[in-house]
Amino acid sequence: MRILACMTLSSLLLAACGDDGNMATTQSSKTAEPGDSTNDPSASSTVTPGTDTGTTAASADDTSGEPTTAAPTSEPGTSTGEPDPTTGDATTETVDEGLMGKYGHACESDADCKPFLGETGVCQKEILGVYNLPGGYCTTYCHLPDQQTTYMKPPNDCTMDSDCVGLMGFFEACAYECTDNAQCPREGYECRQMPMISNPDDPKYCLMTEDNMIMP
Repeated sequence: MRILACMTLSSLLLAACGDDGNMATTQSSKTAEPGDSTNDPSASSTVTPGTDTGTTAASADDTSGEPTTAAPTSEPGTSTGEPDPTTGDATTETVDEGLMGKYGHACESDADCKPFLGETGVCQKEILGVYNLPGGYCTTYCHLPDQQTTYMKPPNDCTMDSDCVGLMGFFEACAYECTDNAQCPREGYECRQMPMISNPDDPKYCLMTEDNMIMP
């Protein structure tokens, strides 16, 4: 019985050895060190931490292969539109002020209007205590010939080919004639006749909406 057990043990030892009598290499001795290349597909993806894998895509004018960070294409506070199809950069969006880029421009004081209308520019905040002009309204004053005339086309004492509109002795100011609300894009304004004093065939101007009427 003991002889049989010894023969069995000898057979097992011979099976575990190679032709040169050395023990077969175990699985733990085959594990690749980080960064080594082995025939094991999983080992080929092992990378020592901090090393460059070579997979970073370089830009057209950057051959270093290092990752690049795109710089902001606009200054803070600027308004950008759709990216330019040729450069990919964001384009600066120009705000359309319609007919209110000069006459009718927003203002806080007369000084805000002088760059647009010259030294005679004034910032009008309301009309005769009846209507508010939201955000202010840059204009210049003018003179109508009589109280039956509610507007006057150039030539008049307005500038830049604008009309003189209002009521003689009460309120006479310059503005551009409009035909559509889209020409008066400021909030609180629309293309309308001067309320209360206009004749039926009078032109329309970029003026405050009716909800800006000052309640008594």
